[in-house]
Amino acid sequence: MDNYEYMNKSCINDDLICEICKNPFIDPVILPSPCEQTFCLKCIQSNLENHSNNCLKCNKKSLTNTDLKNESPILRNMLGKLLVKCCSCSEENIQRSNFFEHIEQKCPKRIVHCSANDIQCPWAGHFDELNQHVNNCPYEELRNFLTKLINDVRRIDELNQLQINFQTLENKFQQQQNQIQQIENENEILNKQINEMEKFENENQILNEQINKMKNFEIELKDLYDFLELTNILIGNFENKIKFLQENLDEFNRIQIKNETLNELYQQEQIQNDSLNKQNQSLQEQLLQDKQEFEQLKQYCEQIQVNNQQLDQQCLLTNEENNHLNEQNQSLQEQLLQYKQEFEQLKQYCEQIQENNQQLNQQCLLNNEENNHLNEQNQSLQEQLLQYKQEFEQLNQYCEQIQENNQQLNQQCLLTNEENNDLNEQNQYLQEQLLQYKQEFEQLKQYCEQSQVDIQQLIEQCSQYNIKIDQLTINIKRLETKLYQPIIQSHKIADKSNYQNNQLEEFIDKCQTSLIVNLNGQKINDHDIDIVINTALINKQCQSLILWNNCLTSYSISILSSSLNINTTLKKLSISKNHLSDIAIKYLSESLSFKNSTLKELVLSSNEITDQGLIYLSNMLKINETLVVFGLQDNKITDKSIQYLSQVIQFNNKVIEEISLYSNKLITDTSIDYIVNMIRNNQSLKTFWIWDCQLSEQGKYKLQQSIQSKIDFDLQLESID
Repeated sequence: MDNYEYMNKSCINDDLICEICKNPFIDPVILPSPCEQTFCLKCIQSNLENHSNNCLKCNKKSLTNTDLKNESPILRNMLGKLLVKCCSCSEENIQRSNFFEHIEQKCPKRIVHCSANDIQCPWAGHFDELNQHVNNCPYEELRNFLTKLINDVRRIDELNQLQINFQTLENKFQQQQNQIQQIENENEILNKQINEMEKFENENQILNEQINKMKNFEIELKDLYDFLELTNILIGNFENKIKFLQENLDEFNRIQIKNETLNELYQQEQIQNDSLNKQNQSLQEQLLQDKQEFEQLKQYCEQIQVNNQQLDQQCLLTNEENNHLNEQNQSLQEQLLQYKQEFEQLKQYCEQIQENNQQLNQQCLLNNEENNHLNEQNQSLQEQLLQYKQEFEQLNQYCEQIQENNQQLNQQCLLTNEENNDLNEQNQYLQEQLLQYKQEFEQLKQYCEQSQVDIQQLIEQCSQYNIKIDQLTINIKRLETKLYQPIIQSHKIADKSNYQNNQLEEFIDKCQTSLIVNLNGQKINDHDIDIVINTALINKQCQSLILWNNCLTSYSISILSSSLNINTTLKKLSISKNHLSDIAIKYLSESLSFKNSTLKELVLSSNEITDQGLIYLSNMLKINETLVVFGLQDNKITDKSIQYLSQVIQFNNKVIEEISLYSNKLITDTSIDYIVNMIRNNQSLKTFWIWDCQLSEQGKYKLQQSIQSKIDFDLQLESID
């Protein structure tokens, strides 16, 4: 890094000389007790990295970078006052602390760019050659034209990009409009189905009310059936009573007939007693009277027959009663025939009356008392008969009422059965409709789920399209780099055709092994980068290249990146403490994005890399499938780029195993959730170091919780002493 020589090096105090590099200390650090030996920072780090972690003096305690402590300011001031000579311009007696200001601002041999660099002039040379170049620079002569041309091209590109963006936005807008219209149509269908479901619920509620009414009606019907059974029991009792009354009526009729016969006999005997002389006439009159009585008896029998017919009409409901009444009617008819026979006998008997008159007179005296007794019985039976007739009429009315009630119940039962059938049909129809609605609802639910899946697929496709856009952007940038690179290389080759650095070549050749080439602090600049590439990468085919503490610029990194495109041996590249710009990181990221397939470890610590540089590297990690170790400790990256890196590692990278982000002072708890998701969802990541950042205890606790399900995961939140 330091292109100078010490003045009177032999006179420098040995206490200021590093035992490793045999030069005055640069960035001196002191080892911990008990050794407390001072070395250059780069020397001791190189020793710890390439050889042993043990102390150089006691070879006991294992050391790390965190064990190294800065030397006192007094020693640093003494080292800063050492006089040096500039190797570029040969100016002498420059204090070492002021050499950086000299090489950057005062040295006539410092590397500067043409003032036409903003219009793509590739020239870069010594400061004392700048005026001569500016006077002859073709780009400066064509500045107005090139500026206008570049602005026109930029405007055309911007216009094309705006047109593309406008077309893309228009397509997205149309898609969104279509989706909105589709969603509105689906919403309208859903509203209709919801209304139908509400109607169905109302119909179902009405049906439930009707079912409840039917249950109540079934209860009433059951009560009516119970009442009907009770009525049948009462009818049976009344039938028994009617049967008993009918028997009494028959007996009464027989007694009445006998009584009438006795009355007739009594009258005849009275007539015979009044006038024996008029017996024949009396007998004739008696015969006429008997005929009249017979007619009356006949009428009475007919009346009884009519009553029997009425009883038959009234007792139609019971077959047993009808049969019994028919038997009674037949019995009455038989009695009528019997009366006729008795009347004939009576005629015969009348003929014998005269003979038996005396006997009858005597018998009449005896029968008077019996006749009175029979009259009393007859009157009592007539009253009982009237009472039975009234009860029979009431029973008949009650039976008619029961018949009417039975007919009404039958009609109600028929209506109820019809209503039940209608309700069952309605219920079945509603159940079928409910099943249909359920099926439609399930189909709609499946359609919604499928829509969500389609939307998720669209989101994933958009993510893939974004990745492709990033890849195309990187390709475009690489093409631009290739477009301008021949001009730069041709100019540099012409400018460096005679440049040699034998000391650097010898140093590389002296490396004991071809596996590691350690060029830490070798002051490599843009002129030396071709030597490093030819000697270390091409000739020695080294696997590990260390370029710490050098003077590499964006040009050096662009040349190195171009060589990485064809390299097949390099596995580790460490470019720490070179103050690289974001443009240099961009060149390196583009090279590792497509061509290189062997590099596994990349360390870019202490380079003041900003968010833009980390975004370049993150886009590279989307595509690169070989890089497993990634070191970005001690840079100027913030939460913005850390969040982007975390999402890239979470979703787009499946090979990264180790990430170092410690000593980045601008990382805060804002990035914790993104880092936690990265650790949980990336299956390849095994090591993550992030100490010495602006993380709270709560944030550290979240990170520790995120590795609970991980096996053998190395999470370092505190520096290792």
